[in-house]
Amino acid sequence: MMGKRLFLLGAVVALALSCSRGVEPGLYSVQGGFLRVFLDSLGNTKALMYRDTSALWADTAFVDLKAEKLALRPYEMPEFHRFQVREMYREPVYQVEETKDVVYGRVVDNLDEDKRQDLKMDLYVPRDGGEISRPLLVALHGGAFLDGDKRDSSLVEWCRYFASLGYVVSSVDYRQGYRRNVESTDDALFKALKDANAAVRFLLKRDSLMIHSERIFASGVDAGAVTALNLAYMREENMPEIIQEREDTTIVTRQALLRGFDVRAVANLWGAVPDSAILNNAKIPVISFQSREDAVVPFGAGRPFEDKNEEPENGFDILRSIFEAVVSIFIPEVEHHTFREMYGAGVIHRILKRQGVSNELHAYDGDRHNLFLQEDGTVDFPVYDEIKEQTAAFFASKMVVAPVNLRQDPEDPQLFIIDNSEVETCLWNVSGGVLLGKGDDAVRVLLFPDAPEHSVSVSGLYTSGMSFYESVAVE
Repeated sequence: MMGKRLFLLGAVVALALSCSRGVEPGLYSVQGGFLRVFLDSLGNTKALMYRDTSALWADTAFVDLKAEKLALRPYEMPEFHRFQVREMYREPVYQVEETKDVVYGRVVDNLDEDKRQDLKMDLYVPRDGGEISRPLLVALHGGAFLDGDKRDSSLVEWCRYFASLGYVVSSVDYRQGYRRNVESTDDALFKALKDANAAVRFLLKRDSLMIHSERIFASGVDAGAVTALNLAYMREENMPEIIQEREDTTIVTRQALLRGFDVRAVANLWGAVPDSAILNNAKIPVISFQSREDAVVPFGAGRPFEDKNEEPENGFDILRSIFEAVVSIFIPEVEHHTFREMYGAGVIHRILKRQGVSNELHAYDGDRHNLFLQEDGTVDFPVYDEIKEQTAAFFASKMVVAPVNLRQDPEDPQLFIIDNSEVETCLWNVSGGVLLGKGDDAVRVLLFPDAPEHSVSVSGLYTSGMSFYESVAVE
């Protein structure tokens, strides 16, 4: 300690003598070493002194010629290491805990206003997931809004698989049932959406699940895919006027579509949207799977269960089609359809691509509606595994909205910035210089002009637990 004090004293004397006209950048000789003075971009003096090859002293040089003192302290290189690369949410690594029939609300039945029903969900939670906030996957079954169940065998396996990847998965039952007209099916469609919204709100309030409120994913089959897409894209102003005007007497859905959350990405398994205009409401990634000649839900535009490409088979069919066309012109209020026109995976992909929204379309040949099932009703496991693995890879790629981008501030060359709100932890390293200060998303560095190379690096973790590393070379 005494040696260091004497050494500093020698530096004080040397610098004081050298700086009678003010501190200037340059090299100052001192006993046992040398002192190099730099100025930062703001004109503040920075003094760096090497006592030997292993010791570096750095601090703002405070020079008082009358008192003849200079304040320096040892420079400590900040801790730095590259975080282990984590291929999270891509491979099954967790055991899964299942909880069945969790009641998340009580509502009025679709077809009987005097009847009440409990809304239930099954939960699939990864065990030993650590302290990292978990993404949520809402899985919605199919059934054409008439039947279907959260315990469909293929859906149960789907939920277990995603929970083993690290998701909290909720398989949600929602209200079903309608009469054979567009008004009634619209009502069923939007009540299913309200129930799905209510389910997510219910889950976000359960702190024990450790759900990350900004990592909510949705997947659905058939009618469930319609609901999943609506969960992401539908807004209350897009609902048909008849739905907006009708008083909602349900218990759990009094908040209507006030979601309080956003969906990160959607897996659309042979579903559709009821209004292509809703795709303008957000920029949410979608991965879609559907047969090009789907005989139930249109791949392009059309009404579910009505094959628009089918030619009339006989004279009676031709006369009937002519009659319906004439009636629709002169008496437009006559309604002979069950569902409104909807827009399938082909249209969704085209619109999102035009808008620059990340999305994938996996179009299959043939007219099979449920790609999970073969003609004899058994599970087509090669296709099933392909779809779930492609969905997992797509979701994992969307776990972070945008990767870390490390850049040098063009107006302040000493400042290096990462623009990312999803970074939880980061470590910084400077080659050919020193770190002067750091904040949550930026560092200020001082680079030595005589160093052979200069670079700034950052390594860290996103709030999802995934790791990153970025480095930039500086001229």
